[in-house]
Amino acid sequence: MLMVMFLLQIVSSISCYKCLSINGSNPSCEDLFQGDVANKPSFLQAPCLTHLRGRAGLFPATHCIKLVAYTKAPKPIQYMYRTCGRDEANDNGIAHSSHCGFVKLDWLEKNEQFRGCLHTCDRDACNRTSYSIYSFLNIFYCFSIFILVFFGDQI
Repeated sequence: MLMVMFLLQIVSSISCYKCLSINGSNPSCEDLFQGDVANKPSFLQAPCLTHLRGRAGLFPATHCIKLVAYTKAPKPIQYMYRTCGRDEANDNGIAHSSHCGFVKLDWLEKNEQFRGCLHTCDRDACNRTSYSIYSFLNIFYCFSIFILVFFGDQI
């Protein structure tokens, strides 16, 4: 039984909404958030996976993130981004706390200063979920041991 416990891997991640809207281009992503609308693809990613700085691959998220930013004249831009992130204990990453201030979104508008708020939470669509990931080989191995232990003398 102890061996089975070691072979079972538990990955803890949360489910988060992932979407983007620029100047109202995706109304379902805007506030008053509509989340999952009938006959439209779901924005909910379960589990939500994210990149880590300096590491390859995707990792289970620990926080959901919502960034709302805007500019004023001469050409106003409103930016809404929902995604997920991972809080690393030794990192001063954005998932630590919600805050407001000025942000740069150079990929959207160079040399423009955006006023915005970053909101973080740590629940699915804000709640924790545990996903059990079973490797086929691990299950096969455990099943084989079970058969040998209990039915070995009959085989």
